[in-house]
Amino acid sequence: MTEHGRAQYLIGGEWITPPGDGVAVIDPYTEQRIGEVAESGPEAVHAAVSAADKALTNWSDTPVEERVAMLDRVADDLDRDRDRIAELVSREMGMPLALSRVTQSELPASVLRATAQLARQFPWSQKIDGATLERGAAGVVAAITPWNFPIHQIVAKVAAALAAGCTVVLKPSEMTPFDANALASLFLEAGCPRGVLNTVTGTGPITGAALAAHPGLGHVSFTGSVGAGRAVAGLAAHTLTRCTLELGGKSPALLLPDADLDTAVAGAISSGLVNSGQACNATSRILVPVDALADVESLVHKHIERYTLGDPSDSGTRLGPLASQRQRNRVLGYIADAVEAGGTLLTGSGKPSQISEHGYFVDPTVITGLPEDAQAVREEIFGPVIVIQTYTNTDDAVRLANDCDYGLSAEIWSTDVDEAKTVASRLHAGQVKINGVRTRSRPAVPFGGRKNSGYGRELGTLGLEEFTEVRAVMA
Repeated sequence: MTEHGRAQYLIGGEWITPPGDGVAVIDPYTEQRIGEVAESGPEAVHAAVSAADKALTNWSDTPVEERVAMLDRVADDLDRDRDRIAELVSREMGMPLALSRVTQSELPASVLRATAQLARQFPWSQKIDGATLERGAAGVVAAITPWNFPIHQIVAKVAAALAAGCTVVLKPSEMTPFDANALASLFLEAGCPRGVLNTVTGTGPITGAALAAHPGLGHVSFTGSVGAGRAVAGLAAHTLTRCTLELGGKSPALLLPDADLDTAVAGAISSGLVNSGQACNATSRILVPVDALADVESLVHKHIERYTLGDPSDSGTRLGPLASQRQRNRVLGYIADAVEAGGTLLTGSGKPSQISEHGYFVDPTVITGLPEDAQAVREEIFGPVIVIQTYTNTDDAVRLANDCDYGLSAEIWSTDVDEAKTVASRLHAGQVKINGVRTRSRPAVPFGGRKNSGYGRELGTLGLEEFTEVRAVMA
């Protein structure tokens, strides 16, 4: 087994090994250490922001075509190294290798190219009512990213920020530091100038907090939990730094009465269990007509058999372990609470899976019969747990879908696309996908939510705008 040593950080083009105590990075399948990570800390954060600020003027003055040509080169390098990157992500957080190749190599490469193309067409200068609107770099960007889709989440922020002429200080999750270093190395290989992309390592409460609070930032882009998002926004507020927050979700899949149930149940389960349910837009609630419940339950049993647990490196594995023992215990706690609240486990056992002597596994779990105020219905679980709710008519379905503190994503299944679009217009969600459209197949479509799912957008033209400031010149 390869030992990665201590994760380094990158400041001004130089790799630095942080001193002090380190915390082990654990492979969630083997439960063995693969390296360690230490806090960069406030001093290193300040040095990283200073390096980014020093590089800002030259980078923002670099022609757009040159900036985005670098993104295209990184995309090419990601294609070249896709197996190595996918294997690294898989070892760090347990994602099945087949999914890792698609979402952590192929998708980030697509996002880099899509961002480059959008930047070439972006209205950097625009005439409006006798004035010229000039859009330029917002400044130094703090990008604070999670562990669940690590490379994709980094690219979603960094690609747009660099295309806009910003420089970046990246703090990846302390659980997945090595893939971030691998990606940063690809940027350097592609010709990224010194100081344009910098990284720091460590935990949110120490290194992340120091970064979010730094007065030298022009923008903070954060993906993570609601609680951490509130903390980041509060720290940034002291310096009036704008934020983009992509937080949690409790996304519904609406199966309208005319839906092809077999196709819809299969699709909703697939969306709900992707990455072992560790996805902010996972369809963790399936809403079905009350008179179709028995048929849906039968179909759940039919389709859940495909979701085999196992070694993430095995091509037949559909669900890997959860990313950490802490995450597994959290998910099992939600399942136990659901049973206590009167729910029925249609699938799953509510106990750690015993498929092997190691690995933080939880069986794919589908729960029925819960009241609307149950924790498993209302709170983000972030594991392979789906709740089925029943509705009486379309108005009731819309009410249930919107009766949620989150508003990130939703799915609708119907044989009548026009009717599905009408229902979609009533949902409080940043994205609504009809009949199985995948987010990863539309890398230029903006992603983000409302309510506790945060504010601002990533990807697409709106994602690019997040990292710009507007100057109106009137003559």
